[in-house]
Amino acid sequence: MNIEVVSLRQNYNVLLSYFKKQQPATVFLFIVLFLLLKIPFLLKNNFYPIISVDNLLGGIGILFAGSFYLNFFLAQVFLFSQAIIFNQLFRLAGYHESAGVVPAIYYILLSSFHPAFNEFTIYTIIGFVLLWMFYMLLQITVKESAKVECFNLGIIGGILVLLDLHCLIFLPFVFLMLYALKPFRLEEYLLMLFGMLCPFYFAFGATYLLDGNIRPFTLKIFEWFHFHNDLYNKVLFSMLGVYLLCSFVVMQGINFSAGFKKRKNVNMLAFFLVGMSVVLLFSGTYGEPASFLLLIPVSIFLTLLMLRIRKNRLAEFFNLIFVLVVISINIIRAFR
Repeated sequence: MNIEVVSLRQNYNVLLSYFKKQQPATVFLFIVLFLLLKIPFLLKNNFYPIISVDNLLGGIGILFAGSFYLNFFLAQVFLFSQAIIFNQLFRLAGYHESAGVVPAIYYILLSSFHPAFNEFTIYTIIGFVLLWMFYMLLQITVKESAKVECFNLGIIGGILVLLDLHCLIFLPFVFLMLYALKPFRLEEYLLMLFGMLCPFYFAFGATYLLDGNIRPFTLKIFEWFHFHNDLYNKVLFSMLGVYLLCSFVVMQGINFSAGFKKRKNVNMLAFFLVGMSVVLLFSGTYGEPASFLLLIPVSIFLTLLMLRIRKNRLAEFFNLIFVLVVISINIIRAFR
């Protein structure tokens, strides 16, 4: 009898940690889950209208808007690629020893929160830029002298502002993220500042040579976030808020049990989340599509929540509820 109980527990533990291991069957199920999450958006067969994002050249919204299927295909290829890259960066950051493909799963789950996330828009491009920024921050963590990385980090910050003027609010938080990773060195901060100015220099130069027009900058673009009165959005984002609060509680233990490098990366992640939250707060009428900016930090926090819950059954229950709610609402949206 004791042998049977031990065997059942071992089988349960294997089931619970299945996605924590990278193996062919796990990757196959990950692809199946990705398709299951994305097919409802294909069945909808129309664009979710989004407001063009303000930048120095005017505004950019949906790309390849002439063909829904081409737009959708490109969006899914890029989202899948971002999930794979994000999974590798999560491992590089050392947030958890046995994450497997769990980070990628939560990236695709959160990218299925809203129809606009599954369209090829300017936010899809910004997603790659933010992953690039996250990678550069992780490189700074492991280097004593990171002058080149700080300059490159500044360039990435400048590119973000060129793509979305609202990201100007995020630039001070980039300095705070650097401060969370390593001791203060004036030359590194100056190099990062010069890096931030470089994209503007080239953008103004190219515009002048091509006889283009630079959009006048105005503070009127910074307005309070407008949440659309949609029942499905309320359910999903309310659930997300509860899960985030739970993750903050679970993350408290890292400050006492984690190594120095992991604590630095967690502090950097906190500034990342707060900075992008402030950008979202002043994104005005962009609405929920602008919350794509939070995809990286929120995905990390939710992944850590699932990985750090000590009771396996409780973690399995939280995960099941999250997956079922997202899939159910997307199916309802597709056929309503």
